[in-house]
Amino acid sequence: MKRVFLAAILALLMCGGARADREVTKKEFVQQVYNSVVLLYGQDETGGMKMRCTATAYRVTEKDKVKKTRFVSAAHCVSGDTDEEQAQGKYFITLDSEGPKTFIPAVLVRAGDKKKGDDFSIFEVEGDKFPVVPVGDSKSLKIGDEVVDVSAPLGLGKIYFQGYIGNVHLDRPPLDAGEVVWSNVMIVEIGGGPGSSGSAVVSVEQKAIVAFVVGSFNGGNLGMIAVPVDKFKAFEAAVDAGTYKKTPKQVSLESFFGDIFRRMGANQ
Repeated sequence: MKRVFLAAILALLMCGGARADREVTKKEFVQQVYNSVVLLYGQDETGGMKMRCTATAYRVTEKDKVKKTRFVSAAHCVSGDTDEEQAQGKYFITLDSEGPKTFIPAVLVRAGDKKKGDDFSIFEVEGDKFPVVPVGDSKSLKIGDEVVDVSAPLGLGKIYFQGYIGNVHLDRPPLDAGEVVWSNVMIVEIGGGPGSSGSAVVSVEQKAIVAFVVGSFNGGNLGMIAVPVDKFKAFEAAVDAGTYKKTPKQVSLESFFGDIFRRMGANQ
């Protein structure tokens, strides 16, 4: 009788272990990604709120026993070029849940140098209540790898997209990149639009972030332009080490002398 009882207990423990180690289903994984995504808003001088981009929670930090959740978005979602200009902005995130929206203050940790192609921005929010999706490895990606993305294009709120890697490394510079000089980008065949910038491209195999959407092409349905996550990891490491530097802002002679003349006029 004792042997039967012990065997039953052992079977229950083994079943419990199997349940604990079971693989997360795709639906559960998609829900985790969806819940980690927020909408990034900026506040103007009048107090008005305007959506800037999409952001994703990717890890929790702790300092002096205070936990904070880090979110990543794109640098071109942040106003200004220099650290001083960008630090003046006021930002908030919202989960975009149904009904009245709750805006949570978000502190800009650092925005990347757009001229270097570091089209990333890091924000922190107090607390650790947000589900996170970790960063993965973009070096191991291959054409055809399945990916998912949750973003908020065209002001429609959070939408789930799924697709695949169309090009691992685009060796031609994207046209009409505007203020950002993108380099070492990939093409992801996935849905999106204005407002999707900064959203995380998540590998179904790795269950981790492998790239970030930064733009699209003008003309033709060619997919979305994305910057690989390994470039972001190098950016964040330099930020945390205090070694990240932006290219000094160039001032034209016309602007330089114009500023001097304006100051002289103000002092008269």
